[in-house]
Amino acid sequence: MELNWFQSLIMGFISGFAEILPVSGQAHRLVLLKMLGSNSDPAALRLMIHMGIIAALYFYCKGHIVRMMRAQRLVRIPKSRRKRPLDTDALMDFSLLKTTLVPIVLAFLLYSKVTFLSGNIMYVAGLLFLNGIILYIPQYLPGSNKVSGSLSRIDSLYFGLGGALGILPGISGIGAAVSVGSVRGMDLKKALDLALLMNIPLNIGFALFDFMDLLKGGAGSLSFGFLISCVLAGMTAFLGLALGIRVLKKLAQSVGYGMFAFYCWGAAMLTFILYLAAA
Repeated sequence: MELNWFQSLIMGFISGFAEILPVSGQAHRLVLLKMLGSNSDPAALRLMIHMGIIAALYFYCKGHIVRMMRAQRLVRIPKSRRKRPLDTDALMDFSLLKTTLVPIVLAFLLYSKVTFLSGNIMYVAGLLFLNGIILYIPQYLPGSNKVSGSLSRIDSLYFGLGGALGILPGISGIGAAVSVGSVRGMDLKKALDLALLMNIPLNIGFALFDFMDLLKGGAGSLSFGFLISCVLAGMTAFLGLALGIRVLKKLAQSVGYGMFAFYCWGAAMLTFILYLAAA
């Protein structure tokens, strides 16, 4: 069943909003498709949603990315010729980000082994429940306020491993990364900033797999109306993610993300009920 334009608007917005919140955008997209009576997860729809998410993340992180690139150019200039001091925080962020990409790249090498999980919402329900546990664990551990300069390569690898779990439908890459960062003693705001940066290559990887699936399925067979619906979904995914970032930033300064654990457990129960109803 092809989604109409209104369903695509809703699908895109919820996917983008849930992607940035620590509740798994993949799981919400799959459950919503099931609720709409669709048994397929169209590659064109996934691709446009991920493109909207990438654009929104880049728009938000652009200033941070420019700072890191500027710092990298400046560090190559001999010290005697530099006209401004080095931005050591940006240099450290760039170094940490490169380290986090190692487990993410390795995860995508295994991506084809876990795609079957998307085909059964019982697995999605189980992973949503696990995501809730991951989000709740930091509540029982003492917080800290490590800054970039005090973070080690091991911290970055663990952080990247948390983000790499985002390839599983039901696990939030941002939520898992921030939870791991909190366990490792990272300041919540710093962990969120790094997680947002890390989520750009993660979604680029998703988009590449979506594009390959689209080519395999025959892009020329898609109707014009469905393509328009996919574009609309990408636009609303952009808006949903932009709104989600505002929510996360406010929560990072106040209560944290533990409350989302209860949401994930409720969503897992609803998903399991849908599985039983469809059985």
